[in-house]
Amino acid sequence: MRKKGVWLGLLALLILLVLPATAVWADGPDRSTNSWEWNFDAGKTYFDEDVTVKQGEVVNGDLGVFNGSLTLEDGSVVNGAVFVFNGNVNAAGRVNGDLAVIKGDLVVAQAGWVTGEMFGMGGTREIAGRVGGNLSGLFGKTVLRSTAVVGGDVLGGPGDLVVEPGAQIGGQVQRIPGPSLPFLRSRPEVTPMVPQLPGGQPNTLGERVGGFIGRLVAAMVLSLALLAAGALIVAIWPRPTQRVADCIADLPLRSLGLGLLTFLIAVALELLAVILLAVIGVVSAGLMATVILIPVGLLLLLLGVLLLVVVPLALAVGMILGWVALAEVVGRKLLGVLKAQRATPLAAVVVGLLATVWLPAVLWLIEPCCLAWPVIVLITSVGLGAVILTRFGTRQCLPTRPPATPAEPPALPAGAMDQEAGQPDVPPASG
Repeated sequence: MRKKGVWLGLLALLILLVLPATAVWADGPDRSTNSWEWNFDAGKTYFDEDVTVKQGEVVNGDLGVFNGSLTLEDGSVVNGAVFVFNGNVNAAGRVNGDLAVIKGDLVVAQAGWVTGEMFGMGGTREIAGRVGGNLSGLFGKTVLRSTAVVGGDVLGGPGDLVVEPGAQIGGQVQRIPGPSLPFLRSRPEVTPMVPQLPGGQPNTLGERVGGFIGRLVAAMVLSLALLAAGALIVAIWPRPTQRVADCIADLPLRSLGLGLLTFLIAVALELLAVILLAVIGVVSAGLMATVILIPVGLLLLLLGVLLLVVVPLALAVGMILGWVALAEVVGRKLLGVLKAQRATPLAAVVVGLLATVWLPAVLWLIEPCCLAWPVIVLITSVGLGAVILTRFGTRQCLPTRPPATPAEPPALPAGAMDQEAGQPDVPPASG
């Protein structure tokens, strides 16, 4: 049984992600909430912001919310498609179009009305109002209350599908068995455990002291873990570490520039991977609309999750290897100043790590978010660039030197050619 509803998420996502040439910057970033709002000719898209459509308000065009919740009050109207990613939806108004929610809870009140298709993936879906088209709910729980009215088919699973007596369904009901996925759980509502000041700082002296002690323990644990990792890397991969260290010593500026560029590329790739994961999730939902294609859809979701992991994992390995190699260079310099005889690479790495890890640790104690990470990125960029230049230590990295010009033969004394000219060659005397 093929359903148009399972593809509405992909359609809405493409509409909201593709930036048309006529798009204009609306209100800019909201400094108080660190959110972004984009205005398009066909609607609005919000990032990192909870959105509420008030009673009597009319939104003409598509409405998208990324990493935020959406509330449609009773009497509100959206003339277009609605798409929400990583956020909850509470709809008591009317949507003259399709509604898609990925990784979030969806509640349609008794007064709510969606004239088109409805699609949800992850979280819990509770429908008490009207849905004009098909209803598709994947990975999570779908509940149709006794007042619910669905004009088309209902697809539920993997997860629970509950239909209360009295719910009206115009089409067929199909359940898909299978396990739920933890990473598709709904967005949690965070409640502070202790009172917070407007600036986000702890309210009492005891809380500030406790936070400092927690950061101190974290800094000590991370520093010891880095020392242990450095010793292990030098013991297992001494030659790759030596090649990276030599590259840092030969090309420090080039390694720094390439390392910073690698960080920027990694961030761009990770953002692209997040967008691709959303698209893959919707496509997988479409494949799983047919029972025989459920394994293909699950495999596609697994590949999408692995796509998110590859870039951070490779970046973390490169950062650690580069930091250890940089520590070896710094340690050799310090041991040379101290005139240490026969210093081993392990000793150089330990001394270098102690010399480079103290500054990020102190900054972490002062303010972990704003000061420590830029310094860590700057320190590791030198080693990360050398890791890229040496292909993770598998080849040598030597500075480019101009080719040596061959030495010219010594010039003859002045007049030597004149004395030589005109004199016949004398054959050698025969014995």
